[in-house]
Amino acid sequence: MKSLPSLLQLPDELLDCIISQLVTPTDTVYFGLTCRRTHNLVRASLVWRRHCLSTWQYWTPRHDLPAKLAQPPLHTDWRQLCTERIRIDRKAAGLFEALLLSQQHRTQRMQEIAAGGRDVQDLLLRLKDGTPDEAEDVLARRWHAEAILGMVHRTAATATWRRLQRDREVSLEEALCAFDMFLLAADRVELVGDVKAELDRIAECVRGTADVFEELSTRQRALRIAEYLVSEGLVGNPDTANYHALRNNFISIALFSEEHTSLPLQSVAIYCAVAKRLGVDARPSNVPGHVLAVVTAPLGQSLDGGPKDASDDLERMHMDPWRQTQEITSDELSLRLLHAGIPPYQHSIFISGADTLEMILRTSRNILRSVEGARFGAPSQLDTEAAQYSAAWAMFILGDSNPALATMQRLQCWDFLLEKFHTHFPHDSALVTENMLPMLENLAEHHHVSEVLERMQEEDRVPKAQKRRDANNSGAQFRIGHYFHHKRYGYRGFVVGWDPHCAAGQAWIMRMGVDELPRGREQPFYNIVGEDRSRRYVAEENIERLNERPPQDMLRLGGQFFKRWDDEEGKFVSNICDEYPDD
Repeated sequence: MKSLPSLLQLPDELLDCIISQLVTPTDTVYFGLTCRRTHNLVRASLVWRRHCLSTWQYWTPRHDLPAKLAQPPLHTDWRQLCTERIRIDRKAAGLFEALLLSQQHRTQRMQEIAAGGRDVQDLLLRLKDGTPDEAEDVLARRWHAEAILGMVHRTAATATWRRLQRDREVSLEEALCAFDMFLLAADRVELVGDVKAELDRIAECVRGTADVFEELSTRQRALRIAEYLVSEGLVGNPDTANYHALRNNFISIALFSEEHTSLPLQSVAIYCAVAKRLGVDARPSNVPGHVLAVVTAPLGQSLDGGPKDASDDLERMHMDPWRQTQEITSDELSLRLLHAGIPPYQHSIFISGADTLEMILRTSRNILRSVEGARFGAPSQLDTEAAQYSAAWAMFILGDSNPALATMQRLQCWDFLLEKFHTHFPHDSALVTENMLPMLENLAEHHHVSEVLERMQEEDRVPKAQKRRDANNSGAQFRIGHYFHHKRYGYRGFVVGWDPHCAAGQAWIMRMGVDELPRGREQPFYNIVGEDRSRRYVAEENIERLNERPPQDMLRLGGQFFKRWDDEEGKFVSNICDEYPDD
């Protein structure tokens, strides 16, 4: 009888050690295919647990990974779990490859991938950050991976506000992070977790400022927290000229940027979050013009730690960590409220703590104000469209702290939200279907939103109408992917579409003075994307082509329409050839 191969002469314990050293799930599967014995060993091996933890960092809550890790290893079928994650990756990767090839069904495929939630984040991050520069479609891969990640994060953000709207059991810092997820999560995937961890770290630093922090009174703790935050520059804003800068509305920027600047609301949110971690009851107050922190003593205690009759009113103090480390006296507080136009008989409404929902609605209004300032003043480096979109979603979902007024508030912003979705975030139809339609049930606006969704879905289903450069369309000088600057206004952009003559409506033609141009409405017009992400319709006579390589931000933006930049041709390589086959 033939002797066994040397490897199979080893005892099971040594073979299991070999299996535990296999690097990838694929290697493990192939090793198990060598014979029945290795197959049985591989099936029972705990190597699948290591593969799960080393291959994927992000998991949807349905897997309940923390609970599995807390159990004895053999209580979980790690092989089955690994197989499921491989299947999810393969399906998502297949959809991703397909969406790069054609605009038809592109939105549907992006939505199918995004529906995987955190289970597809590892794959998307590899595509976004790991696609090599020399890849034939490097820009398209990176842009679409980042776009789908954005869809995942926006879904998570709106889910946070839905929870707040339903039961309000959401911390202020988590609800504020939802705004950040619309703009910043592509570069900080674990944004909420990072913010909570940083607040934990700050709280421990404050705790370390006293020998026995727990022996301090509530007043002493409140002052100690403010002193630390101010001394470390974690709150406030010395640059008062840029008080309303868009960046000051986002708590993660306040915590992680070098400047740490913020509006009073975000500074108070940081203060309250740190205070909560240190056993201090601190909440924001909705004082007009400038949010303060309200610190409340525990039941049966004074702010200074002495005993107090439990039937007496709870003692409160007010802090303004954005401006100072000292407590605000009652006289100073009354004066501030009077200056804000609040009569004395209403002061009690504003000196008590506000709920998280009110603070999120206030943040939404602040963001919209900051965006307007960015448009008419110093431009922001942040995506102003995404900022407006986040504010609109928060205002629509939350409505109003008074349930009787919530529907009316939603009806005031639904059309603005729908316009932002249609123009700048057309891949978010699932978000609109899941969040917007249910809240418009039995209202006339429900039918209008449904029609918009159906029309957009139909546009995604049908092939794009081709625009050929034939005898009727031979006059357009510029092609898809040409990089240019506007002769009159100086901004830069790239061409993503063209018409042989102005195809806009008569009202737009009159408003823009098209007939007053030297070449009028009969010259070619171009759909372009500007460096500020805006979409515009530009006359050929105003375009001057640039052959230089665009800056990195423009290359990143171009991935929605193009495969890569071609230095020899001095233009982007089109990824919308199904619509413009001759370009």
